[in-house]
Amino acid sequence: MVLASSAICRLQNDIMSHHFERKRMHVASAVECFMVEHDVSDEVSANFLWGEISKAWKDIAEEYCQRPTPVPIDVMSPTLNLARVISVMYGKGDAYTHPHLLKEHIASLFAHPVPL
Repeated sequence: MVLASSAICRLQNDIMSHHFERKRMHVASAVECFMVEHDVSDEVSANFLWGEISKAWKDIAEEYCQRPTPVPIDVMSPTLNLARVISVMYGKGDAYTHPHLLKEHIASLFAHPVPL
């Protein structure tokens, strides 16, 4: 689960920040490495990496839903929650670099809470 969660974090960050990082002449991302290694476009590279993210989510689900779990749920939950947070942060763009993209999420949690 930790490896799958780490893969989700790394790959989603690389996919969503690829164009911004290229402008800054930052270090190579997974998108660029795949492009160079397989001589494909950035769109093909990103699509392949989204497939890898999907596989990582399946690995997490398989591990988390297994009964009995190999590790207590309380130990597994933080790993799952990290992947969930990353999916929110990189769902509509690079919200780590551009935090204004999270404004709607923050407002929905604190300014407009769901009544119980």
